[in-house]
Amino acid sequence: MITIALDENGDFEGLGSAANEPVFLAGLLYDDGGDEQDTENERDRVVEYYQRVCATVGGRFPEALHISHAGNNGGYVAKVKEEVGSSLGEFLRHGTYKKKALSRYPRRGKYLLFMQLKSNQGKKSLRGKELCQLVKDDFASNLYMHMAEDVVSRLIFHNPYRQDVHKVRFDLPTRMMVLDNHQEKKIDEYRKIGYKDYIFDGNPPADADKNTYLQIANDNNYRAAISREIMASGKTDLDVERMSVSSIYYGPIDLKRAKRMAFLYMADSICSLLNWNRTGNNPVEWLACFAKQAHELNGSSQNIFFAYDDVDTLFSQAWHAAEQGDYFKALSLSFTAQKSPSKFAEFYQKNWFPILEKEICQHAEKTELALSLRRFQEYSYEENLEQERLCYIFEKMQQAVEQRMQAGEMDKAAAFDLYDAGFSAYNHTGQSSLAEHCFYKCKELAPAVDIEAYLRMLNKYAVWRNDVLDFEAAKETAEIIVLYAKDLSKMRGELFGNESAESATYGRAKSQCGQAYAFLKDTQAEDAFLEALSHFDKDSADYFITLSYLLHYYIEQGDTEKYDHYAEIYFGGQKEPKKQFDFLMQAGQGEHPRFTLKFAFFVFIKGLCKLHRAEVKGQLRTDLLEIEKTFHRYHADEQINGHPWEIIYKYLGILAAQQGKKDIAEAYMDKAAAIIPQGGPIIEAIIANGRREFALLVNDKEKAQQAQKKMTEAVGQTGNPLEDEEIVERLCYMYD
Repeated sequence: MITIALDENGDFEGLGSAANEPVFLAGLLYDDGGDEQDTENERDRVVEYYQRVCATVGGRFPEALHISHAGNNGGYVAKVKEEVGSSLGEFLRHGTYKKKALSRYPRRGKYLLFMQLKSNQGKKSLRGKELCQLVKDDFASNLYMHMAEDVVSRLIFHNPYRQDVHKVRFDLPTRMMVLDNHQEKKIDEYRKIGYKDYIFDGNPPADADKNTYLQIANDNNYRAAISREIMASGKTDLDVERMSVSSIYYGPIDLKRAKRMAFLYMADSICSLLNWNRTGNNPVEWLACFAKQAHELNGSSQNIFFAYDDVDTLFSQAWHAAEQGDYFKALSLSFTAQKSPSKFAEFYQKNWFPILEKEICQHAEKTELALSLRRFQEYSYEENLEQERLCYIFEKMQQAVEQRMQAGEMDKAAAFDLYDAGFSAYNHTGQSSLAEHCFYKCKELAPAVDIEAYLRMLNKYAVWRNDVLDFEAAKETAEIIVLYAKDLSKMRGELFGNESAESATYGRAKSQCGQAYAFLKDTQAEDAFLEALSHFDKDSADYFITLSYLLHYYIEQGDTEKYDHYAEIYFGGQKEPKKQFDFLMQAGQGEHPRFTLKFAFFVFIKGLCKLHRAEVKGQLRTDLLEIEKTFHRYHADEQINGHPWEIIYKYLGILAAQQGKKDIAEAYMDKAAAIIPQGGPIIEAIIANGRREFALLVNDKEKAQQAQKKMTEAVGQTGNPLEDEEIVERLCYMYD
């Protein structure tokens, strides 16, 4: 059985406390390991500890633990706090005081400490004028109740360290809100949503005629919250041994009553002590300090310290997804949290998300893992994927898969899905050696999948050969795939009595073949692309992907007439560059985008710079010189990531330089170099070549030579030794 006791610190209602005072709930979790008598013994031990502490300083237990209403015992309270500060660590670790036992029964259980600390902004989803008053954090005492519910949920139902909680006891404090009767507006908030007057055990305070005393947290609140969580989590067999909700008693000694309060006294001390020894100037620094103090107190690496913040919402969602077996969603949320603007993101990346990743790696269920891998593979073929997200999820999923492969517990078709997605990930980021590893794993696992899946993977092999600038091998592979795809299409036609049955596979093969020809500047590219287009539905992603390849080919050839003809189709019938730009910014978003926005913008900016530079004027010029603001205006910030932005920024830099905007041009070139943090050799070569082009444009021969040297070194890492002139010649088409 575990027992939970909590207390609070700070101004949850925002009624005027100092801005530098932390707002948190904290306390303890005592786990008796299944020996419930040990919990009873521990209550006696806690009471004995506090009696001896109070006796040491000449005070009386439990009165010396808390300032009285009269305020006449402050000296003893301060001395007790100091003595607790010097001895609580010993008690939590060893169950002793001044190295002397406090009970004849040895302690069998363990203490974990916990805290939830509110960030400056809290959870944005629970703030705002449009929200219902029942849920707004900044209305009445909703924040306190939301935080209390979060704590109980994390400790009992979604505890990273205690996932098999079957029996629990709650020792929870009631809470009272005192408002001056002149604060009519605030009092009205409480009345509107049903808060009642506080019911005192004895006589009400002397100032009851001047103040309003409101009951904030009681057994009904907690019971409702815990019941909701039981139903939501499906843990309907949870045994709640007892739910004690009461005001902490600090009156004259009553040992029976004090024993019931034992863990609440301890929670009060923990809150007080942690805040007393606080260092730092903001919530992020405070939480790190509190977590460090907790470890020093009980020596445990399993204390649970978290924030009331948006990044915790992401962690909670990710943990719940993992519990439900959706490991793809869990890891995707983990990646989102890495990019979170929350100031607590680093704390969570250090302390919490590694636990999630380890949990998935070690305990992922076979069936759920296979389904998650299929979702991951499907994501790798989506239009608006994030390449960095793809790589992150692959690395974490790979650990789980390889561990099970070694144990003979992994479905091979599911493992193929993983490496197929990994092949996509590393092709996108130009990490050719990692892509090669994924390819050979796919080849090894190929007998477990159907021929179409294997052919689709082989298309990526041609991309990989392009990434090491081995265009001849890419062409040879692409032509072989076309032959296989043609035979497959023919068989389908014979089986289904339809010559065009499932010809999309053949269309993709021809499209990839067209790319191979285009890199080699082979005029067969045009026919291959046009034939591929004839095999796709004109509203399909395959159609617009292939059409973009064709447009890149016409740009490379300098064929303005043909580019304009097909660009009009690609950009929704728009002929003018400004209207094309507005169209792509809208059509590249939404639930069913026409194309991947950033790849469409790549085609557009390249065509504009190489074929229609004179059209860079007016609002279009402004939009391009302030590209981040422009994407933000269109709510497309998330599209500024990964490849091909290292090339897009190059063209924006060149455009800015041509417009006489030197500082903007340099900034764009710096962003080109930084947009893919872990790009492979081909990405490094593309970036260096862009730097070389830019340096030549601004007549900086020294920087051009430096960039050319980096370009040569990067290509050398691909294992394909080429002369400088040949490298420049090969960094063409989609690499330019």
